[in-house]
This record gives sequence, structure tokens and C-alpha cells, in this order.
Amino acid sequence: MGNLQMDSITNSQLSTTACPQEGRKNSQLSTTAYPREGQKNSQLSTTAYPREGRKNNQLSTTACPRTYENLTSSKDEVKDNALSTTNPRAPKTVAIITQRKQLIPELNNNKTYLNDSLVVGTRWYRSVSTPTSGKTGTTVLPTTPLDKRGPTWFLRDDTYTKSKCPSAIRKHPEKVPEFIPDIPVLMWNDHINPEEYVRLQQFKQSYGWKDMSYEDIENCLRHFNTSAHRYMFPGWTPDHTGCIRCAVVGNGGILKGSGKGKEIDEHDFVWRVNAAITKGFEDDVGKRTSFYFHCVNSMMRSVSSAHQYGFRHPPQNKDTVYVSVSKGRRDYEYMDAAISWRTITSGIDKAHDPPYEYGVKPANTKFRMLHPDFTRYLKYHWLNSSHGYGRFEGIYQPSKGAVMLLTALHTCDVTSAYGFLTSDYRQYSNHYYEKDWQKFEFYANHDFKMEMKLWDRLDKAGLMTLYRGIKTEAAEKN
Repeated sequence: MGNLQMDSITNSQLSTTACPQEGRKNSQLSTTAYPREGQKNSQLSTTAYPREGRKNNQLSTTACPRTYENLTSSKDEVKDNALSTTNPRAPKTVAIITQRKQLIPELNNNKTYLNDSLVVGTRWYRSVSTPTSGKTGTTVLPTTPLDKRGPTWFLRDDTYTKSKCPSAIRKHPEKVPEFIPDIPVLMWNDHINPEEYVRLQQFKQSYGWKDMSYEDIENCLRHFNTSAHRYMFPGWTPDHTGCIRCAVVGNGGILKGSGKGKEIDEHDFVWRVNAAITKGFEDDVGKRTSFYFHCVNSMMRSVSSAHQYGFRHPPQNKDTVYVSVSKGRRDYEYMDAAISWRTITSGIDKAHDPPYEYGVKPANTKFRMLHPDFTRYLKYHWLNSSHGYGRFEGIYQPSKGAVMLLTALHTCDVTSAYGFLTSDYRQYSNHYYEKDWQKFEFYANHDFKMEMKLWDRLDKAGLMTLYRGIKTEAAEKN
């Protein structure tokens, strides 16, 4: 586990308004859940919905209504993403109370609970505090840059700074102004507590816990309770002396006929995503899978779209670790059901049998979960596409392949990327496993051209190695 920098928060009672609206200019939150050191017995009680009779021992959060424009797209996935976006019409109040010596959330519309004081523990916040008003001493949120981009809005974790073989990106941070070296990458059971629940409720699902219940989050994260869940790589320690070499494999048609399979498998870890088909394509893509990146939606859609090519479920090798890029409640519930080996009794994934995609009764150590701070950081620091501020604001997000590759860049010492989009993508089929040539398609919920330019820049800066295809290799030799 990395040494997490901690600020003490003593006897503070918080009341915060959870209204960070993406794309909204000049928006401002009235207060924050980051009391400064020495703020004893203080109350931050400003809210957009004041109520009479509120007592000092209360924490409340209100969620502002939000509307979306009508969105159009050519694929069901885009439609599903839009439908899964929350659109609350009335403020909701969260009160966290103590009961049986445990902190339990109670979520009801416009109700508060005055039973007990909120108990706030210490957390791992950045040493640079948000500004404080000289008159009142209360913490004031910055209006620019927008809160979701500011470094003080991320926890810190120095786990991946301890390698004795620092990655190229850590050796040359000046080449990547987007880079935050101690951004938290993974999430585990310690991250669910009342203070964090309030903070992450300010960010929509995929990047926070807005409109998610404390119970759903806790039921999932209770499984992430070992030292293995605090570090990406099984069998290694953060202060390792050798170099961790990673092959990050996309599914692009550029790999068809590449003969890169042996080279890929020679890496310490092999990362895959979506329809990660290896059988029959070992010469081009290898056969090992160390990490499989997914959310439940992307996994199900991959099974559906690539079923005809033999993809039935993610790789189930004994060494495979499943990394969840959560989009919301569905992913938390699915992880809980899979690890608990129980059925899901309601919702879209209701079934008579436990989730089978990860094998029978998989050990909890075979799972990792990306921290919402990390996915939010990747979106707003690395792939802050204009798609996220216009008509596609409600559905835009970096692709799963992009999240996988950027995660590798933040955790591996040496990163090699295969099967990702390059400038000559028109010369290759959409996916390597397709029998007939298929045109590459662009969708509104991702900005593949922005991702393509980023991979090109990182490769040319020497921060990773990008496989550019047989045709490019042949041209370079001539």
C-alpha cells in the first residue's frame, strides 16, 4: 500500500451541495467537504435548499436537477449510455447517522435525521488546501478551473512512485503536463466511509457516486479487502527493482497478420479489453491475458457483437485479473454478485444463476476496481474532448481501450501498445478477428481521433512504444 498523505479532520460537521454540472460555465458550489486542519467544531452549513429547524449535528447533500438535449447516434451502446445517465428532478438529502457503532447512510427525498453527530475520520487529501475565506474561515470552492479538474479534488497515493525502475513518464513529466504522479489508481474497502461518500457524490457515476446508495458501494468494496487490491501487479511490490514490462493489446485490425503474438507474450503482463479473442489468433495477438478491462455493459456488448467469432466470455485463465472500469451501480452490484457467488434478483442482469463470466466462485484477489478519481482525472486531464461539453455531454467518455492504456502508463515501467488506432487506420479492418474487411466506425460517445493523436504524441515523445502496423514498418525499412 502506498503511503497516503493525511490531513486531520476533527469534530467537523459538514453540509455540502453536490451540484458540479459538466460543461456549465461559471457554476459554483457553496461549500466543500474539505475542512482545513484546525477547524475544530466548525460547521459548513451553506446549502442551496435551506431548511428551517436544522440542527448543528447534521450532514446534508442536495443534488441539483439537470436536463439533457435529445441525443442521436447510430449504435445501441450510445443509447444505453444516455438512458443510464441520471436526471434527478428534485433535490435529495443524504444524512449519515451512527447506529450500533456503525456509520449508516439513510437516503430519502427531502428528509434529514437529527439522531447523532457525523463522525468524520482522517483521509488522504492533498497538502494543498482549497482557498479559505479570511472573514469566515470557511472553505471556498474555486470557480475556475472547474472543480473536477483541480488537483485538490483528488486523493493522493504514492504507490506507483516507488519503483526503482521509474517509467519514462515519471522520468520526463515535463513532456506530459496532464500527468499527476500520485493520483490514486485503484479503490479498495478503506475508500468507503461517510466523508468519501459525500465527496464522491458530487460527481456523476463513472467519475463518482452521485445517486448511488452507500449500501451498494459498501457491499461491493467489502470484497476488496486484501493487500492485493491495493496494487495492480500480483507477485510484485511497489518498490520493486526490476522493470515491469506491459503489453497493452487493443483489438484493431492493424494486428491481423502482424506476427506480434510471441513479442506480446514475452512481456511481464499482457492487458486486454472488450472482445479479447486469442484462440486462433495467437501468432498475431498472443495467448496470455494478465488483465481484462471492462465494465458490465462493454463486456455484454462484446459477447453479443463478437459471439459469431467465438467470444463467449472474458478470458478465464488462472492468472487473469479482472479490472472494473465502473459506470455506476450496475457494475458495483455485478462485482458483489460475482465474488459472493450469488444471483442478481432484480434489474437488467436478473438471472437464475450467479454471474459466470469470471469463472465459478472466483477468488476476490482476481479483481481490481479503478478509483473514480482516476477515471475522472483521465477524462478531464488527458482526454477532455469537446464532445463532453456539447450535445453529447451526457454520453461522452474515453473508450475502455484508452482507459486501459493510460492505466498502464501510470502503473507499468515500460509500456508497449498494440492494436490501437493510428493515422493510417483506413488501411486496416475494424478488428483483427473479423473474417471480412470492416470499415472502422466512429461513435459519438468516444473521441477516437483525439485518442489517436494522444497515442501518436506519447510514442514520439518516447513515453511508450506504439505498434504502427506492417505497412508502416515496411515503409520505414525502404
